[in-house]
Amino acid sequence: MEQNIQAVIVMVKRLKVSSFSTSDNTVSISVLLNDSKDRELNWKSRISEPKLMSARMLTELMALEEGECSEFDGETLTTATVVLYEKTRTEAALADFFQTIYSKTRRIKNARSSDGFLNLVSDLQRTELVL
Repeated sequence: MEQNIQAVIVMVKRLKVSSFSTSDNTVSISVLLNDSKDRELNWKSRISEPKLMSARMLTELMALEEGECSEFDGETLTTATVVLYEKTRTEAALADFFQTIYSKTRRIKNARSSDGFLNLVSDLQRTELVL
């Protein structure tokens, strides 16, 4: 059985907070990426150390892309090698994005009064990263 390898270039274009929960300490991120066509995915994670969140997101996105781009025609398996476009820049930008989310959720959790609480929540929901 012959195995063909196909390269797929993936570019993360935009991330936006779609929802969050302070009680569960989770956030849902809408991810717009391009792998020859624009696609939007929803990624959910516990809010933790920003660099870990960044690495976990990239790992999960690349695994998802490899699974979707692999093909089996009954005889041969075409596996996809996923290449992240501008990997270093993307990793650094994601770490900064998650650091912002982490800081904003901490401010919401530590809010002592209802004054400004809604402003903090809407500020978090407007958090977006365009690459």
